Amino acid sequence: MPLYLAAQWIATCGGTLEIDPSDLAAWQNAFSQLLSRIASEEVAVTGVRKGEREKLAGQLFANMQVDYPFSDTPISLLVSEELYLSSCVYLDDEHWQTGWNDALETRQGPTWSKLMVLKSDVARCWPYPGQDALKGPQQVRHTGAPGRPSSMHLVEAEYRARWDRREVEASMVAEAAILADWLKKKHPDAPRLTPKTIANRLRHEHRERITKARN
Repeated sequence: MPLYLAAQWIATCGGTLEIDPSDLAAWQNAFSQLLSRIASEEVAVTGVRKGEREKLAGQLFANMQVDYPFSDTPISLLVSEELYLSSCVYLDDEHWQTGWNDALETRQGPTWSKLMVLKSDVARCWPYPGQDALKGPQQVRHTGAPGRPSSMHLVEAEYRARWDRREVEASMVAEAAILADWLKKKHPDAPRLTPKTIANRLRHEHRERITKARN
């Protein structure tokens, strides 16, 4: 299962607890538990590097810094030369396969992407009563999450209009900040989207557009 979904399983106590996705403390606690189990080799984790999936050493995750889902990426991580975990909200398999997935990365980009953990390990370590861990957690879809199509639809339309007007920023971080501010000002009644959420949704498209523009 994707690493994000394992953290979500822990944060929601196997889907029995509804959480506010913007509650950083809930995610910090969930990832702390998960990474501790990975570091001790109780939970196996794999990732993709250069097109090949491989098992990762648990010690890589010991005391690792995390770019938490539903939160803006700290500047300290954006400029970091050390590996950190960038956790991306799981939307569906199509998005996961095309770039919106958990990764170990530095400021130069991902070293391992598409991080996954064993469902059996998650079920053993967090066996919530009455829940079938092997089926995987339910999606967390509340205000601020990428699952709110009204707000994201507005942002995607403005993003593409900015390309047509040649106003788009080369940096996805900068572009996402502009789009988040635009949504707040132009559509004050729409659900808010953080720059991190916008970047997660548009990063792959933005990378492809930038590459085509340079060729």
